Amino acid sequence: MMSFETANTTISLWDMFYLGNPHRHMYKDIKHLPHIYAQAWPYFLTMLVLENGLRLWQRKEILRLNDSITSISHAILQECAKLFYRGSEHCLYFWIYNNYKICELPWNSVAFWYFSAIAVDFCYYWMHRASHEIHIFWAQHQVHHSSEEFNVTVGIRQSVFQSLVGIVCYAPLALFVLPVLLLVHQQLSLLYQIWIHTETISTIGPLDYVLNTPAYHRVHHGSNLYCLDKNYGGVLIIWDRIFGTFQDFYPDKPITYGLVYQKNAFNPLSLQFFYNLNLYYKWNSMNGWKNKLRSVIKGPSWVPGLSWTGHDGRRASVSGRRKKYDVKISYALKSYLLVHFIAVVNGYFTLTTIPHSEINFTCKAISTFYVVWSLTSIGLMFEKSSWSKCFECSRCLTMFVHLIYLEPQSFLSALTVVVYQLLMGTSVVIWAVSCFVR
Repeated sequence: MMSFETANTTISLWDMFYLGNPHRHMYKDIKHLPHIYAQAWPYFLTMLVLENGLRLWQRKEILRLNDSITSISHAILQECAKLFYRGSEHCLYFWIYNNYKICELPWNSVAFWYFSAIAVDFCYYWMHRASHEIHIFWAQHQVHHSSEEFNVTVGIRQSVFQSLVGIVCYAPLALFVLPVLLLVHQQLSLLYQIWIHTETISTIGPLDYVLNTPAYHRVHHGSNLYCLDKNYGGVLIIWDRIFGTFQDFYPDKPITYGLVYQKNAFNPLSLQFFYNLNLYYKWNSMNGWKNKLRSVIKGPSWVPGLSWTGHDGRRASVSGRRKKYDVKISYALKSYLLVHFIAVVNGYFTLTTIPHSEINFTCKAISTFYVVWSLTSIGLMFEKSSWSKCFECSRCLTMFVHLIYLEPQSFLSALTVVVYQLLMGTSVVIWAVSCFVR
C-alpha cells in the first residue's frame, strides 16, 4: 500500500492556484512525495476567513455553521477512509506503468511537468463527467453537490469513495506519465478547485475563456435544469467548450444549489450513503436484467426508451424550492458543537501525523470509528434529532472513560489528555441531566 512520507517540501499560497514553482513539486519517486493536500489546511482556513470578510463587504450572509461543519466533516471522513485504502485506487495505474509503459520520460523536466498537468486535467474532465453520467458513480459523487450553499467549505465536501471512481479514467496516462506526477497533479488540482467554490468572485478577466472559474463552477453546482450536467472541467474549462458541456453563467438567473431531490440532513454519514438506496430502488423497479444493468451504468435520469442521460423534460424543476434546510438551535449549543468539532479535528490531525509504522490496524480502526461517531453525533445535534442527546451523551462518556484509562504511551500530550477529560466529563454531566431529567 502506498503511503506519503514526510518531506521537506511544503506548499505555498501560490500552489492553491496552481501557480507554484514546478521545481518544488518534482519528485523522483513516491517515497519523497508529501501529502500536499493535507498541508493546505492553513491556507484553506485563511480562505474561509477571507471569504466571510468578502461576503460581509458584499452584504451577503456569512457561512452557516451547520452546513460548513458538515462540509468539513465530509473531508475528514474521506481522509479517514484513505487511511485504509490509500494506494489501492492507484494499483491499476502502477501495474500498467510498470508493465506496459511506452516510454520513461524524465521526472525533472519542466516541460513534461506541465504536459502532465494538462493530461491529468483532461482525464479529470472525463472522470468528473462519468461521476455525473453513470448512476453508480453519481451515487458517490452526489455528496459533493448535497450542500445548498456554495462556498470554499463545499470545495472539500467529498465522497469517501470519490478516489476510487477515477481508477479507469486515469489509467491511459500510465502508458507514459510517471505515477508520482499523476499524484502531484491530482493533489494540486484539488487545491485549485477549493477557491473556485465561492460566490464572491464573478470573473477573472480574459482567463475566463481558458480556466475554470467560480462563476462557471456555480453553474455546475446548480440544480436548475439549465445547469445540470454542465462545466465538468477541473482547472481548465476548455474541455467543456470542446466536448459540448459548457454553460455560461447568467447573473440575472438565480441558481439553486444542492441536489434536484434534496436530502435535508447535516448527518455526514447519512449524506455519504443515502443515495445508494435510491440506486437500489431504481434497480429493483426495472424489468429484465438489461434494464437493471442500464439503471446502474446510465445516467441518474435515465429510464427505458430515453437516451443515456435522459432529458430535461423528465427532470424535476427546483425553481419553486422553499427556503434552505436550516434547523434553528441556540447560540450556546452552536458554541458547544463548535468546540467539540475543533476537538475532533485536532484528534484527526493527531491520528494522521503518526507514522504508519507506529500505529497498528486496531488502533487506527478504533480511532477512525470514534472520529466518525463524533462527526455523526454533531450532525444529529444540528438536526435536533430526537435521540441526539443520548447519542452525544454515550459518545462523551465513552471518550471520558477511555481518557481516564489511557495508556502512558499515548500520542496525546498530558495537557491535551487533561483538557479532553474536562471537556468530555463536563459534557457527560450536561447530557445526562438533559436526557434523564425532563
